[in-house]
Amino acid sequence: MALQRINPSVYLLGGLSLIGLPTQAADVEITPYVGTELTFTDNVNRSNTNQQSSFITALETGIEATVEGNRGYLGLDYELRYLYYTETDRNDKLYQNLDFYTFKGLGRSGFQVDASASIENIAEDIATDANADEISGDTIQSNQAQVGLSYRTNPLSTMDLRSRIYTRVIDNEDEIGNYTGWGGNVSYANGRSVKDAFWLLNLSYDYREGRDDEVATEFSRISEVFGLQTIGGFAPFLRLNYENYNGVTDSPENEILNWGIGTRYFWDRYSYLDVSYNFSEDDVNSDFWAGAINLSPSDRTRFYFQYDKRLRGDAYAAEIRNRTRRWTNTLTYTEQPDSYERERFVLGGRIDELYLRKEARWRSELGLRRTRYTVSLFQIDRETLESLSDVVEDNSHGIELDVSHRLSRALSGHIGYGFERYEFTYISSGEEKDDYHTFSLDLSYAFRPELITQAGVEYYDRSSSNSVNDYDETRLFLDVRVEF
Repeated sequence: MALQRINPSVYLLGGLSLIGLPTQAADVEITPYVGTELTFTDNVNRSNTNQQSSFITALETGIEATVEGNRGYLGLDYELRYLYYTETDRNDKLYQNLDFYTFKGLGRSGFQVDASASIENIAEDIATDANADEISGDTIQSNQAQVGLSYRTNPLSTMDLRSRIYTRVIDNEDEIGNYTGWGGNVSYANGRSVKDAFWLLNLSYDYREGRDDEVATEFSRISEVFGLQTIGGFAPFLRLNYENYNGVTDSPENEILNWGIGTRYFWDRYSYLDVSYNFSEDDVNSDFWAGAINLSPSDRTRFYFQYDKRLRGDAYAAEIRNRTRRWTNTLTYTEQPDSYERERFVLGGRIDELYLRKEARWRSELGLRRTRYTVSLFQIDRETLESLSDVVEDNSHGIELDVSHRLSRALSGHIGYGFERYEFTYISSGEEKDDYHTFSLDLSYAFRPELITQAGVEYYDRSSSNSVNDYDETRLFLDVRVEF
């Protein structure tokens, strides 16, 4: 495939125009750079039967930029990498990566326009190799762009209104999962000045249409809560929930409607417990009890848990957040339908098919004077709503441990370990499992602020229920980067 030429100055100039500020009125930092990375691998093919060592030379050039001004921001990180392999049976290739985001408030009107774009090289198929990267191959280039317009009122007044409309386009190198889409969301709640009632109305809509076979999916949701007081004692309320999902698995069971009555007990303005009894007006769920607890003793701490009924019966949502001066913990759990998720594509599945995604994540970060410790765990379960493909379910979970230590003003080190398990359920062949272990150790030294070197070792191991896919690989690398 011919490389799509993208000039990063287009994003920078476009973002500056979007921010609408003269250069002298904004805080501008632009850092072009060039570099070379030398990598040795003992198993470039990632094979347990045809192991082949290789020496890879990467030539790098890129630009990093940030622009901050009055009610505006721009961030740009763009890089080109040309990989040259010593063996003749692998093709040299030019890669590009982009991370771009900008926003600008339109005066004091409450409106804000934003734009984002990205270029990533992701695994072609997570069942083939979920850890595929630019050196190992088996990746595709995924391009994304999005433009949005949002509005928010003053939350200190009688109402807190937040809304956003957007349009996006996804373009993948292998054309699997390409789509254009648009949507919007509205959140309408009582403002902080309201003392005798509380309400929250959420509306969201998302439309995605494949650009090849014109297959489209739609996600619509309305949720509403209205009560008689906001603080102190018990408060009766009414609630409503409506969801409708249309797409490849279009059926009457993709639409639900329920409403209920309940009571909420406030310990203070931001901490409460509520219980409700709900009546289902659909064929998916029976009448049910639901509840939620929200504890926010301070701006740095929140505990939230909710039980409800959604498209596939029991549904849960959770968030635990605590932040101190040095230690931050965040745990979230969400359930939502989705489609066209290219990063989770499995050969044999339909990327345009509707599925239910359940995701839990926990991240803990401890920052000391010279050392930073990070622990991350995740669990992702995806279940097709009515499978029309060979893949009916794929689950994954993992853990990542990182320690970064600054040995001196110029020298710093990093050590990391990661484990991931992927489980796939096929109609034709049953279950398959893949375990991935990753270990990394590296040192960075700045000879001068503009001259940075990095050297290290990386180890990759895959153990699969299909032993043909097993491999282990060791890499040694040295990277030199010069900034201007």
